[in-house]
Amino acid sequence: MVRKEHKFLCLVLCLALILTTVFTGAVSVFAATEDESEPVGASGDTVYVKANNGWTNLHCYMWTDNQGNNAQWPGAAMQAVKDDVYSYTVTGNFSKIIFNNGNSGSGNQTSDLSYPGTGKIYDLKTGTWSDYTDAPTPTQTPDPTSAPDPGNGTLVYFKNTANWSAPKCYMWTDNQGNNAQWPGASMTEAGEGVWMYQTSQTFAKCIFNPGSDSGKTADLTVQNGMMFNYATSQWEDPDFSDLRIVSFAADPTSDVYTGTEVSLTASATSKVGTVSYRFSVKNAAGSESEIAGFSTVSSATWTPTQAGNYTLTLDVKDTAGNEKSKTLSVTVQNDAGLTKPVIKTVTPANLNLVKRNAQTTISVSAGGGQTGTNLLFYKYIVSDPNGVENTPYYTLNSTYDYVFTKLGTYTVNVFVQASDNSTVSKTYTYTVTDDMPDPTVRPTTPTPTQAPTTVKPTQAPTQAPTTVKPTTPKPTEPDVTVSPTTNPAGYQKGDANKDHYVDIKDATYIQMHVAEYLEAKNIDVSIADMDGNGKITVVDATLIQFYIAS
Repeated sequence: MVRKEHKFLCLVLCLALILTTVFTGAVSVFAATEDESEPVGASGDTVYVKANNGWTNLHCYMWTDNQGNNAQWPGAAMQAVKDDVYSYTVTGNFSKIIFNNGNSGSGNQTSDLSYPGTGKIYDLKTGTWSDYTDAPTPTQTPDPTSAPDPGNGTLVYFKNTANWSAPKCYMWTDNQGNNAQWPGASMTEAGEGVWMYQTSQTFAKCIFNPGSDSGKTADLTVQNGMMFNYATSQWEDPDFSDLRIVSFAADPTSDVYTGTEVSLTASATSKVGTVSYRFSVKNAAGSESEIAGFSTVSSATWTPTQAGNYTLTLDVKDTAGNEKSKTLSVTVQNDAGLTKPVIKTVTPANLNLVKRNAQTTISVSAGGGQTGTNLLFYKYIVSDPNGVENTPYYTLNSTYDYVFTKLGTYTVNVFVQASDNSTVSKTYTYTVTDDMPDPTVRPTTPTPTQAPTTVKPTQAPTQAPTTVKPTTPKPTEPDVTVSPTTNPAGYQKGDANKDHYVDIKDATYIQMHVAEYLEAKNIDVSIADMDGNGKITVVDATLIQFYIAS
């Protein structure tokens, strides 16, 4: 009996020993696998290279076997940090890396390297990795309102109204190299549809592109610290605050003479309130006068009476208390004894409404022409919406009577010629309509409610007021009838942003839509199409301004 028990106990101990050996082997294999695994670069890591071997077109190619790469060969362009140090922000999870000079072939790339982890720098001369102690502190998203001064380098912004997924910036100076091989270096998203690119080098030219030739911009002259708006093809001030001045312009800004009508136009947006505009002017002596006080009207006219240097100021504020201002400088000259002719004013003013089948008098005020007979000659070329022109002749008459017979947009080219044949011209645009707004009646604004309701006499005084439809004529009502399905109930004609008010914000909304701002992408044509031509243009914004100013 004792022997049987001993045999049984030995059998149990042997079985336990076998299980222990198997388990220990499994743990050892697992541990070895863990120890021998390669580090994997995580998205957002930053890796550096010291280009002390003469390379100037640094690229970083990363991959994990059978799991893809960060970009097609030669990889992603690296950003210049300082001196001969370049950086790359990892955009995926990779275990291998190659640095190269943007070319193929021996001597232009490193061997296949294991990724050592973030914050490391590879020395191309010694072929070794080390910690990069001078690495800048990373940030999640750069703040464009407090971007670092580029110093001797270059800093640009790009308003991505084209909705490119990953904009690139290609920079160069003729005969002095570029920032990266085409299509250039990756830009950093800065928020609100704006991307930024900064380099420690100075470049004269740039091209923004989506990573290919398709849709790329023209060759641009770099405006350091400025933002290029793809929709308008203009450089702008990169302002990202709640209240932003989009534009402030004067026409004309050069060859301005006493008695010349200078048109001032502005555009501003606010995320938190309604924008009001004020225009003022200051002469060289510092004396200031107001051209137009604060209102929602974003345009004004200034006619200088004396020669001199002037500063025009735009002040904007919103109902949340934010304020901003911008200035323009204009030099006014005296036209006494001026040889060349100059057009000072034309009425009706540019972009005005005119009534169909009614005689309109185009009147020109001109100066100069003090040569020969000292006479000025006038010519008017009128082009209807179909491009058909009248037969023009030069005349001594500074007025021209014309009957606009078609609905739509007409252009009028006004020419003024002196007796020595020197000539000046300006083009004016008029919109012809059957429904002119009454300038003596100010339109009522409907109360912003979901839908009109009937208020019962028994309702408490705190009950929301009823929605009252405006009783004054609507401006530029189209000839077509819009069905309720395309013109939703509760929205007045012109309420482009659908806030149940017709005001300057609707004109701004249309302008932003025309400029392809993302926040104004969706617009109801049946509501915003003021001239009834089936399209949304700046003319519709102008008609709304006339409507609310009447």
